[in-house]
Amino acid sequence: MMEGLESVKLTSIEERPEYGRFVFEPLLHGFGTTMGNALRRILLSSIRGSAPVALRVNNALHEFTSLPGIKEDLQELILNVRNLQVSIVEGDEATLVLKRQGKGTVLADDLEKNSLVKLYNPGLKIAELSGDDSVIDLQITVRSGVGYVSNEENHELLGGTVDTIALDSIFSPVRTANYAVEPVRIKQKADYERLVVEINHFPTVKAREVMMQAIDILAQHADQLLLCVKNAPSRLAGGSLETAGTSNSIDAMDQEIANVSGITNRPADALRKSGIVTIGDYLEHRGESIPGFGEASRRAVDDALTAIGVSIPEED
Repeated sequence: MMEGLESVKLTSIEERPEYGRFVFEPLLHGFGTTMGNALRRILLSSIRGSAPVALRVNNALHEFTSLPGIKEDLQELILNVRNLQVSIVEGDEATLVLKRQGKGTVLADDLEKNSLVKLYNPGLKIAELSGDDSVIDLQITVRSGVGYVSNEENHELLGGTVDTIALDSIFSPVRTANYAVEPVRIKQKADYERLVVEINHFPTVKAREVMMQAIDILAQHADQLLLCVKNAPSRLAGGSLETAGTSNSIDAMDQEIANVSGITNRPADALRKSGIVTIGDYLEHRGESIPGFGEASRRAVDDALTAIGVSIPEED
């Protein structure tokens, strides 16, 4: 272990429903910025959350369909649905159902209760029904994921169902993340640092859980880099890596596809839905037809695996 690293402690922690503040000290000079910047980027981009990915409205085939009896057009309805704050209690996908008749405001609280999904903003306005005979009938598909997924990607992932409108999805439960580095004196030495990390987040998560996820993701990537260097082949005279051998070791084959750098949430989820979890599973089923996993996804996954040294079999 690096000298001095064993003395780092979490000296202060503040947690409120949608806020967290963590203070780590003492860090060696320069590592406050190094760790703070890495954690901030991970907090903003890589924390897993849940979000609506698709909307199915009775008698509406696309987002420009008019909705009789509803004051909002379908575009406004989509924007309202995207603001739902939810977490999936069990599994990675669930469906919320809303059926209501009669004049008045329709809220998220009017969604039928679903034991698989926890709703955090029941007062969110979904729509306004204009008459006593007005009806709203819709189903919302929610999924767990990471980062941002466009409606085009969700459409492919959902199999391109005709009467389902795919949504843009922001899965990240973190609103903002910031860090500050302060000088710390230890005995006679003044070249130590204190790292302060602040997180503003949605109520769907807790600050401590979010911080633990970010640190774990950072550690996993560092472990992968270390493994790559340990297993790297010898260098040739010109400085390039020798590539005659294959890196398809047992350890590599057992690595989860979702943890491979460069593989995004959408193709990883499509593979997982078909029971393909590890690199070995992918190589075994690579030539098969996989729902929601097209040619572009296959090229992207192949490129990411090649980048970490996995040998991709040639086409027959």
